[in-house]
Amino acid sequence: MSYVIWLTGVSGAGKTTLAKLVKKELDKKYPKVELLDGDIVRSFFENDLGYTRHERILNIRRITFAAMLLAKHGIPVVVANIAPYYEVRDFIRKKISSYYQIYLEVSEETVVKRDVKGFYKDFREGKIKEMIGMDDPYETPRNPHLKINTEKESVDDSLEKIIDFLTQKGI
Repeated sequence: MSYVIWLTGVSGAGKTTLAKLVKKELDKKYPKVELLDGDIVRSFFENDLGYTRHERILNIRRITFAAMLLAKHGIPVVVANIAPYYEVRDFIRKKISSYYQIYLEVSEETVVKRDVKGFYKDFREGKIKEMIGMDDPYETPRNPHLKINTEKESVDDSLEKIIDFLTQKGI
């Protein structure tokens, strides 16, 4: 069995950016590494799920199933997905024994400034509801394997911290 590295945090925390860099580093060592991004999975399923708590959980279960299958067949997986609730992160831990949770911590003020996808602007203008970290709470992980503060650390420092952690785990 291989492993699943799951980057969690609110929108704008740096999940996709760091996941792509982690994958690039792992590609140097492993012939096959897969990246599962929550937005890409949603797009593949033609955005058939909305953003209610129930629909978010269903999407995360899809990602968990794909990650579990890949890992079962020896393919390392890097996941970039909010996974905002205790319930869903506990589900992932239960289903994937080789799961490493990396929490990307950042303040609301910083992600609102970054607003990479325009979600915070849309939320403020009332165009979207059920925004994680705003009117739908992001439940801060209780026991992540690693915590990175993407507000206080550069992308390079954050990547180095993740690679050091994975090296310590024998990955």
